[in-house]
Amino acid sequence: MENVETDRLRASVLALIAEERGADADYYRSYIEELESERTPLPGFFSSLLETFVHLDFSEEEALRHWARIVENSGSLRSKLGRPVGIHLAIVDYFTNVNPMLNAPMLVEIHVFKQTERLAMIDGLTGAFNRRYLDIALRKEFNRCERYEKELSILLVDLDDFKSINDTKGHQYGDRVLKELTRYLKACVREEDAVCRYGGEEFLIILPETDARGAMALAERIRAGAKSNALFGEEGVTFSGGVATYPESAKDIPMLVRAADRALYQSKFAGKDRITLADPERRRYGRYPRAWTIEVMPGAKNESPSPEGPVASVLTQNVSLGGVQFACAEKFGIDAEVSIRFTDIDKAKEPVNAVGRISWVKRARRGYVYGVSFSDLPEFFEERLHRELVAIGTAATEVEFGDDI
Repeated sequence: MENVETDRLRASVLALIAEERGADADYYRSYIEELESERTPLPGFFSSLLETFVHLDFSEEEALRHWARIVENSGSLRSKLGRPVGIHLAIVDYFTNVNPMLNAPMLVEIHVFKQTERLAMIDGLTGAFNRRYLDIALRKEFNRCERYEKELSILLVDLDDFKSINDTKGHQYGDRVLKELTRYLKACVREEDAVCRYGGEEFLIILPETDARGAMALAERIRAGAKSNALFGEEGVTFSGGVATYPESAKDIPMLVRAADRALYQSKFAGKDRITLADPERRRYGRYPRAWTIEVMPGAKNESPSPEGPVASVLTQNVSLGGVQFACAEKFGIDAEVSIRFTDIDKAKEPVNAVGRISWVKRARRGYVYGVSFSDLPEFFEERLHRELVAIGTAATEVEFGDDI
């Protein structure tokens, strides 16, 4: 629709709302004022408004078509009934008779419905939004950011040593900590952000239209500011966090949450009371299940074997042009530089040396699983590695083994 037609349609919709009586009209007028007070013009005005009536998710283009027909239907009803019909009647008749998409609509006072809906979305202990709201809101924000090519960040926060807090000071004190953390997080974020209880002592904050830099700045401000909080500062309560951003860190919601969770784990592993930003999404490298023998040594000792021998001699779990994944009992720190020595790529030639960085780590039953990103890979070996991987016969875009490297 042209801007003139859109403005005319908007005026017709507002006129329908004006025909409502009492609290309902006041509620929708307030809602529209809220939409119009956004930091930037809301591109989804018609779809957002329509969703408040029928709880169906439409694109803005679809919503415009529906509103045009709803307004047209309201005029027909007004002629037949000889009185104003209001927006509710026009919408219900349209979606049940003209374009049946509702099977059994229920009549309920709007303020009663909103109160019931709100209570169903709130965590009873902390007052944060619950998991049900999180799933709905994150999906909605992701779809909106994907549609309008906006960035979306999430911050996953987890209290450090919360089990110890419960064990030493009791569960009532633990509940108090959870409530105070919720209150504190709500006070730190914007109105359009959503603080949700993800589970146990974990909270997920949805940060619409926020890039990685902005999300990290907010997260660090929240973490540092907690030191001056009466409860956290005096009792030494801390929390760790992981930040992930769409589309930089992930291409869909499961990947986004998984990236934030992995970044949170890195914060815990590195000593707690810190925030970690998820690595950029690296799906450009195909990952292949390949068991090659490697020797792992700390530092960039890629010239010759260490006199003391390798710290670990293990088999790779998967390999890519970007790095390797392996498991061993030795403990390496995040971002630690390591040497990777391939000993059996070509048994007729000398072993090949590469240098990498520990990009992620997970605890395993008998040690740790590591992801190493190559930082120095001989060109001839990269070509050979490419040939080896191609020979496996699986396209890079079709395979997913283990975690991102």
